[in-house]
Amino acid sequence: MSTHDVEETGMTERQALLDFPGAEALQAAGRVEPPSAAALARALAVVEEAAREESGRPPRRTVAADAVVTPFRGRRRVVALLAAVAVAAGIAVTGATMGTAPARPGTQARPASVFLDDVAEVAAARSAGAGTYWKVHTAPFNAYEYISRSMESTYLVPGRTFDGKAVRKGHFPGWRLGSKNVDWNGLDRLTTDPASLLRLIESTTKASADGDEDAATLGFVQATTLLANAPARPELRSGLFKALGRLKGVSVGGAVKDDAGRTGTELVFHGGVGITKVIIDPRTSKLLELSEPWRSEKDQRRATYLFAGLTDKIG
Repeated sequence: MSTHDVEETGMTERQALLDFPGAEALQAAGRVEPPSAAALARALAVVEEAAREESGRPPRRTVAADAVVTPFRGRRRVVALLAAVAVAAGIAVTGATMGTAPARPGTQARPASVFLDDVAEVAAARSAGAGTYWKVHTAPFNAYEYISRSMESTYLVPGRTFDGKAVRKGHFPGWRLGSKNVDWNGLDRLTTDPASLLRLIESTTKASADGDEDAATLGFVQATTLLANAPARPELRSGLFKALGRLKGVSVGGAVKDDAGRTGTELVFHGGVGITKVIIDPRTSKLLELSEPWRSEKDQRRATYLFAGLTDKIG
C-alpha cells in the first residue's frame, strides 16, 4: 500500500482490505472443516478470473502474479471476492487468512448460533428412516435398548443377565423437554419452531431438591439427550439445534475425539453445577457423546452414543 493510498483513504492497509460489506461477519465465522478439493478448485478459479478482470491482463496470468501488481483499490475488490467465494466453498475467513493477528488461545470466534444453524441445515436434510423399533447402543456399558412406538422397552447388555434373563423388558417413560414429557407419538406432534423450543428448554425446573443439577443444566441435558437418543423427525432435530444455539451459556469448542475415537465438534454449556459437554459430528448432525456434571464438577456422567436409529428387529 502506497503513501498516496493512505492519504487518500485515511485507513491502514489492514483496515482498507477489510473495508467491504460483510467483513465483520466473515471474521466472526471462525474455523470450519477444510473444503473438498473440488470446492477449493472452483473457488480459486472464480477468484483468479476476478483478478484477471480487475487487472485487464490475459487469462494465462495467475492470481498470485496479478495480486502483486494490481492497484490497491483493485486489490480491495479482489480480497472481498476472495472472502466471499471462500465462505461459499466452506473456508472460514479468519484473522490469519486476512493478514490480521490470530485469536488468543482459548478464544472461540465462531458463535454457537452460527455453528448450530449449520448443523440444523444438515439435520433437516437427513432422511427420517423407517423401522419398528428405535434402537440405541451406548457405551461405556455396551448397552442396547429397543423402544417400540407403544413405548415398550427391551434392554440388553451382551454377557449380562437380569434376574436370570438375557433381556430386561419394561415401559419406557418417554423423553422430557421442559415441562413436557412426550412419547414417540408426542415427538411427532412437538413443535419444530426454534423460539418455541427454546422457551420449552428454558422452562425446565430442578429435577429434585438435592441439587444434583441446576435447572439450566437440566434443560440443556434434556434437549441434547433428545437429539442423541430419541426418534425425532428431521424438522424437530433441526429446530432443537437452532434453539440450543440461542440458549444462554452455550459456546463452541474445537475439534475433539469422543471415547470411541470419532472426531466431532465440542459444544459446551456453562451451568450452575459445572460444565456440560457434548460432541457433535457436523457432517451428519449426530450427537456422539454427552458428558454432564453429577453433584459436582469432578463427578461426571458420560454416555457415548455408538448407534441411534430405526430397526425392524431386536438383537
